[in-house]
Amino acid sequence: AEQGGETDWDFDFRTNISMSEMKELLGKATVGLHTMREEHFGINVVEFMAAGAIPLAHNSGGPKMDIVTPLKEQRTGFLANDDNTYAAALKEIFALSSEERTKIAAAARASVRDRFAQEAFERAFSDNMVAPLRRGQP
Repeated sequence: AEQGGETDWDFDFRTNISMSEMKELLGKATVGLHTMREEHFGINVVEFMAAGAIPLAHNSGGPKMDIVTPLKEQRTGFLANDDNTYAAALKEIFALSSEERTKIAAAARASVRDRFAQEAFERAFSDNMVAPLRRGQP
């Protein structure tokens, strides 16, 4: 909300919170902000997406290459390089309609569920590691 030309942000740092509190907070979040450059994977970005928060991650490393990627041509989040592009992405996200944000969040959830859930890992491991070994047995 704007007050006297200033924007009142609902923002709070919380450290060492429990898993249940983290899940509750992520479930209420609109955006999950990730600023680490060249992170090799980015599990917190996956957690944002699974919780339904739209990820805004650094345009490098794992988030760029493997996580915040389109799902069937549907956007799953946003990438940024510096303070100006982060600010522009935040402005764009908050300017979206509720329906547009929900569509992105749903695609993000489906994307991580299909690629990073325990069941997906077990299936891929079995298909790529166990099945070839079994083919070599009599």
